[in-house]
Amino acid sequence: MRHDRVAEDDGNTTMTTKESANDAGALLSVVAALLLDNVSSLDKTVGEVTDLVVGNGQPSREMIVTLQSFDRLKQEFEALGQALERYVEVAGKSESGNLALDVVEERVVAEITVADLRDRFLNLLKEGVPEIVLPQISEQELACIGIDVVY
Repeated sequence: MRHDRVAEDDGNTTMTTKESANDAGALLSVVAALLLDNVSSLDKTVGEVTDLVVGNGQPSREMIVTLQSFDRLKQEFEALGQALERYVEVAGKSESGNLALDVVEERVVAEITVADLRDRFLNLLKEGVPEIVLPQISEQELACIGIDVVY
């Protein structure tokens, strides 16, 4: 990707608006692809768990509800990945690479097929993005981050 840079008076180099939009689009495309790839892995794992549960006789009602919850999460992740792809596509066609909120609602969010997710998305867009408070991570959990577990 070719980048056009603009030199500022203070000697710093900054990105042009076009470059910034291209970089944001590339980043969102990668995030969408990774999200959808993770959905595929989640779907495979849920299928394996389902086979194990069903293979051991009649599953309990709680187990069935839990498996349905996993399927719902899969659908929501998939819908978010597809929304990101649509956003990149629509933003890439705009002159500035920026989209007005009503365009995002009409051309991206309205296409989300999971109704509850679409409604939550619209509410967050209208209310503003809430502050995200990350949970505290214990020293033990922190030591495990980045360690692959092999079964």
